[in-house]
Amino acid sequence: MKSLKIFVLALLTYSLGLQSALAHQKGAPFSGAMGEPFLVHHAHIEDEQILNFNYFVGFRAEDEKRSAISNSLELAIDWTGEFRLGSEIIIPFSNEGKTRGEYGLGDIELQLIKYAFLNQPERILTGVFEIGLPTGNENLGLGDNQTALGALLFFDQAYRNWYLGFNAEFVSTVSGPSSKEIELGLAISYSFIHETGDGVAPSRPSQFMVPSLSVELLSESILSGEEKGENIVTFLSGLQLWHPDSGWQIRMGVQFPVSSDREYDYNVHFKIGNHFSWGRIFN
Repeated sequence: MKSLKIFVLALLTYSLGLQSALAHQKGAPFSGAMGEPFLVHHAHIEDEQILNFNYFVGFRAEDEKRSAISNSLELAIDWTGEFRLGSEIIIPFSNEGKTRGEYGLGDIELQLIKYAFLNQPERILTGVFEIGLPTGNENLGLGDNQTALGALLFFDQAYRNWYLGFNAEFVSTVSGPSSKEIELGLAISYSFIHETGDGVAPSRPSQFMVPSLSVELLSESILSGEEKGENIVTFLSGLQLWHPDSGWQIRMGVQFPVSSDREYDYNVHFKIGNHFSWGRIFN
């Protein structure tokens, strides 16, 4: 835990010293309207460094409702420099377990292969092979003691200042308690970029700050296992502020369930990130 905090602090401190970066990775041809949704994952492949912070109100933990926090670090890499083949790791920490106040590592998600079958400035379709690792402590309720394999499909579509993102995910366990689930996600956002006109939104607008508004609809359906039949649907709305000259983006939003099945009353999101090239950071 201490080493992770040191790494994150060093990464952010060093990144602030870098000269201007794009909201997309340097050289990326993608529309500036393609932002960073909260939970719907974007299809475009780039180097990226993102920190997520969540505060849950009315979180269901054992036989009580309480507040909870979770954080995650997302690190992605573009392997070829052509924005077509990449990988990503998502490292979660939370106190969502059985013991009140116990904060620790959760189950890590490794998107081992991300390949963009379609890779255009305003339209991207990416297939992903994912592995879920049982790194969280099951006794504390921070992990499920499962190794899971996932097949994911990510889609991005931009049109002028509008963005639509879609995710479909099927996950099945290969060790530990057996389960299968399907997750779907839809995101729509509008970025207030002044220079778009009738064309493609620029990857790096000249304005000082670009705000954008977004909504996301997410569904998680358990097909088999102990929680078979559970279907959680949530709605998430938020605001993004993007400083094009530095590349930094921050997002703030609120998520709440709209289904009878629910894990919390509502969830407050805060997200900060950039697309600094790993080569620039370590060289």
